[in-house]
This record gives sequence, structure tokens and C-alpha cells, in this order.
Amino acid sequence: MQPITSADGQLLDKFLLILQETENEFGKRIERDLIVPPNAVVRASKSGKSSDEKHRTFLNEVLRPLVGRKFLLFLDCWTTQTDLKKFRAVFPHQDSQLLVFPEGSTGHIQPQDLSLFRSWRYFHKKIEHYVHINRTEMNLNDRQYFINMHSIIHNQLSAPPFKNLIKSGFIQAKILNEIVGEINKPKDVCFKFYDLYCSAIRCEERTLLTCAWCKRHLCYYHLIEDLHLHL
Repeated sequence: MQPITSADGQLLDKFLLILQETENEFGKRIERDLIVPPNAVVRASKSGKSSDEKHRTFLNEVLRPLVGRKFLLFLDCWTTQTDLKKFRAVFPHQDSQLLVFPEGSTGHIQPQDLSLFRSWRYFHKKIEHYVHINRTEMNLNDRQYFINMHSIIHNQLSAPPFKNLIKSGFIQAKILNEIVGEINKPKDVCFKFYDLYCSAIRCEERTLLTCAWCKRHLCYYHLIEDLHLHL
């Protein structure tokens, strides 16, 4: 999973999600049946990890539509994504630059590691706990479940209450020299609620979270299955 954050505290509109499959691409039937939300670009690989081809997809289909002519891109030192020739093939203008974090520094100066990914994992954990505790009728190995779940997490963390949270990663990494205001965390924004039941009409299922955008209390079905997105 590869999202894009900006130093002004934005989680940008799209992210790349790679699912582990027996081949490096989806079969025709699987690809036909998958529903891909508008904030996700989904690919398959045998390892479940990125590759040279998948990184090209990230640059072309995820990053390029979201940036202007002039930008600075920070990336980890993984060789698959630090090829300057590949970067220049997609972004030929010298106004765009690639900066690579030194090996072993990710946990100290990578902004997403310092803020976003912790919150992403927290959402993931809370959703899966809900599924197990409430014995929700779904298959945890289902591709569509993973696509929908990560699409929802991305969309929730894109909400205005989390702007300072995302920006704080850049401040901790010393990329920005600013003082950030109050930092809202998912446990307080989305998982501290008093209405125990879903606010959807005629739904009697337990609340999974409070939407960070509209403040509705939503169950698993009306959040994940029904894809509750604010785009």
C-alpha cells in the first residue's frame, strides 16, 4: 500500500494497493468482477510487494495526476523506486526533483512512518477486531474486502481533522520547521462514540466508527460493503 502525503498536511487523492496473487496480474474473470474505488489503483503481484513495473504504475497513475510541474518527491532508498532515469521518463522537467532517504533512516525521518502509517494500522486493527467480535459474515481473504477496507481508511485519514496528524510527520522528520496545532488521533475522532448502533435507516447493527467527514455512526456493512466515501 503506497499513499502520498504532502508537507502541508494533505493525504492526496489516490493510493496504490498491491494484492498478493498466484501470478503478477489478475485473471480476466477476477479483474472483471473487482470493484475498484476512485481513490485506489489496484495491482497484483506474486510477492504482494511492489516491483519495477508496479512502481511505474505508481508514478504514472497515482503521482502524476496529483502534482504540478514543480515538486520534490521523498522516497525510501529501495532500489526499485530510486532509479532517476525512470523518474525522469515520467517527469522530464528539472523543476521536479527526487530525494532519497539514506538506508536505515526510514523509522527516523520518513514522514509517513512517523505519523500516517501508525494511524493506518490502527484503523486496520479496529476494523478486523470488529469483524471478529461481531462475527460479521465475510471472508477475511476476500480481495474486495481488502480493497474496500483500505479505500475507506485512506478516505477517512484524508478528512480535515487529520491534517495536523499528517503534517506532524514532516515536522518530526525535520523537513518542516513549524509548530503544529492540536493533533487529532483516530481513536478520538472515529472510535470514541456513544451511539452504539448504526445511524443508517432501519439498521440495527453495531457501530464500527464515526465518520471523520460527516460524523455519522456506521456499521461494517454501511462503511465497508456500501463504501462510505467522501470524494
